[in-house]
Parts: sequence; structure tokens; C-alpha cells
Amino acid sequence: MTYARSRRAVPRLVLLALGLLCAHAVRPGPAGAAQEADSVSPAPPDTVAAVPDSILDRLDRLEAEVRTLRSTLDSLDAAGAERAAPPGDARADLREAARAAAKEAASERPDTGGGGTSRTRSLQALNPEISVTGDFVASALDPGGAGDEVTATPRGVELSLQAALDPYTRMKVYAVREEELEIAGLPHEEGEGGEEEHAAGVDVEEAYMYWVGLPGGFGARIGKFRQELGLYNRWHTHALFEVDRPLAATTFLGEGLIQPGVGLTLPSFALGPAGQTLTLEAARADNTPLFGEEGDLSYLARYRSFIDLGPASYLQVGATGVYGENDGSDLESRLLGLDLSYRWRPPSRGRYRDLQLKSEWFFAERETGALSETGHGGYLQANLRLDRSWTLGARGDWVDGYGDGPGTLLQLAPSVSWWQSEWVRLRLQYNWLHPDVGSDGHTLLFQVVWAAGPHKHETY
Repeated sequence: MTYARSRRAVPRLVLLALGLLCAHAVRPGPAGAAQEADSVSPAPPDTVAAVPDSILDRLDRLEAEVRTLRSTLDSLDAAGAERAAPPGDARADLREAARAAAKEAASERPDTGGGGTSRTRSLQALNPEISVTGDFVASALDPGGAGDEVTATPRGVELSLQAALDPYTRMKVYAVREEELEIAGLPHEEGEGGEEEHAAGVDVEEAYMYWVGLPGGFGARIGKFRQELGLYNRWHTHALFEVDRPLAATTFLGEGLIQPGVGLTLPSFALGPAGQTLTLEAARADNTPLFGEEGDLSYLARYRSFIDLGPASYLQVGATGVYGENDGSDLESRLLGLDLSYRWRPPSRGRYRDLQLKSEWFFAERETGALSETGHGGYLQANLRLDRSWTLGARGDWVDGYGDGPGTLLQLAPSVSWWQSEWVRLRLQYNWLHPDVGSDGHTLLFQVVWAAGPHKHETY
């Protein structure tokens, strides 16, 4: 209740109490009541004179108390009004005091070069995301008549740095130390053409930046990167479905088509029910198996068409062409790759059921003067995820290499993989290789891949 309402209510209560007391004091007896019922004439003038002195004293005391209450209410109203609305000069004094305090605090604050605020902790957000991956392979080889051999190879250690430079640009850098993996029965070591790089120790496998969200849906990148060739050239070795790469890929490309250059991805478009993408790249031709020791420029074009067959499956068809001059002359090298991919993955059980079928075929031609060397080969691969941890796989390779390559080879490579967790994977694989000349080779491979960091396995 406010002071004003209290001030109005108290006199009314006092007057009501006085009226009741007066009525009680002058109330007539029974005879008077009967007389009052019979007559409505007003009371005689000398009725007030009959009021006792005690009543008059009480009235005087009540009147004094009312005056006291009114005086108290007046003082409370004045104090409340002063608190609710201070005088104009008091407000001005408060504002001026606040301004003076703010200026004094600003003058005493140290200059950190960042608007008066230290940003030491926020500098951590500028650091790139760091990931480390290890690839260890133990193998037992039976090359057929040459004696068994058991080896253990820390095949690769990869350091990955990734960061968003700004809202439109990303960067990736991969520093890798890899050792070659020997497969029994191969007339040459797998990954031929990469010995110089491995001898140098740690190699920068990829270092590039790329743009996202460009107008019109374009994508672009520049630097050294694994080029858009087929299904697995973009994948790093530790992320593959098998321990080794297909024979056709290693025969014509060595460790992969990894060259410095620029790339442009055109916006996707629909052609009927299928989606289409086109990628164009230009790079320095320094892939030794394809372009020799002193290549000039190389050009790549990749076309993909993919269609959803239902909520759980899709089909993709692709074609890639690579062209460039080799050995620093007018001699040319060409490579054509065709690929087919099918995947079935139920949406509600994608972590427990997954079937992938993949196939690639390569046609290669390399001019060596008056003559040209040609070769071709490919693979067929199947992988079935049984549950969240276990995956069964099998791959069949066939290749007819050119020049002093491996000749005609047939290889079967079944495997079983167990994911201990998303950071640790164990794999057991058997390779049976049948060359056109010589005896069959048998290799049993045991692989352990571990990863730490936000980017564990680079798959594309």
C-alpha cells in the first residue's frame, strides 16, 4: 500500500471509530427506543450536553493521535518523492562523477595493442588442427623357391596440418615419411620411381590451399596435391581398403599422381536423374613413371556422373584423361582411366552394414622416340562391413605393363579388418601374385594403423 492510500484510509477509520463511540454513548434505553420508534422528530438540542467528560477526553486524545499520524505521513511522502526523483542538479552531479571515474580507469589501463583487451588466449584459435597417423606393417614373404622372409616395416608416419584461413579459404599440409612395401613375386619394388623421394627422408606429400563458397558453386585449389584421378589417387595410403595399392595404379603412376599445380571444379549440374561434375587441373609433369625425369606441363580432366538408386544405394561412373610432355621434349604421355563405383548403405544402420563395389581400368601410352610403349590394367574390389568393427574385403588385379615394367601380372588379395576403435585399426591380408614369367609369390601382411587428432583418415 502506498503512502497516499494510507493517508486517506487513516482519517476514515478514525472518524468511523468516533461515530461508533458517540452512538454507543447516546444510545437510549428501552423506553427511549420505543419512543424513537413512535416518533421521528430530531433529538433535542441539549443532548450533546449529556455526553460524559470521559468521552470528550477520549475524543481529544484520538484527535491528537490523528494529527500525529498526518504529520508522520507527510514526512514519509516527502522522503519517498525525494528518493524517486532527485533534483536535477543531483542527477547532473552523478553523471559527471561517472564520466570522471571512467576517464580515470581508462588512463590507468595498460596498453596491450588490442583496444585495451589482452587476446593472448584467443591466439590459440589461430593454430592449425594437428593430426598424426602411424602405419606399421609386418609381412611374411614366400617368393617361391628363394626362401621365406619375415620383415617388419614402419611404413609411414604422417603429420597433418589443417586450418581455415578465412571464411572462404582452407589449407592442408601433409608431411610424410614412408618406406617401400615389398610384395613377393613382383619383378620390381612397389612404387617404382619414388626411391629418390624416400631417400631424402621426410617428404611433403601435399601442401595446398583451396577455396570454398565461390560464386556460382565453383571450387579451386593451388599447391601440391594428389590429383583427381580415378577412385583412390586422392586417398592416402593408410586410409585404403587394403594394405597396398592396386597393381595398375603403382605400375603406371608409382605412389600416385602427386604434382604441383592448380585445379578448378565446375558447378555440379543435373542431366536427367543423374548429377554431373567436371574437374580441370594443370600441373608440372614430374611423375616419373608417367612423364619421365624431365616432364613439362600436364593437363587433367575428370568427369563424373552419379545417380541415387534409392535411399540406401547409389551408382557412380567416371572417366579421367591425363596428357603431358615427357623428358623435356615433344614426346607425349597419355593416360585414360575409367571407373565404376556402387555403394549400398542402409540409412538406419550405416555404422553396421555397408557394401562397396569398385572397379578401375587404365590405358597408358608413353612415347620414347620413334616408338610408343603402351600398357593397360585394372582391378575389381569388394568390401562388406559385417558390424561396427569387422570388415571383409577382396581385390583382384590384372596388369600388362609397358617397357621394362612388371609384364603381365595377376594378383588376388583377400583381407579382414578389425576396428578396435576409431583411432586404431588392425588388418590381416594375403596376397597371391602370379607373374607370366617365374613362380608365384605369397605374402601375408599384418597392418596396424593408429591415428590421433581431428583428421584421422583422409578419404574422398
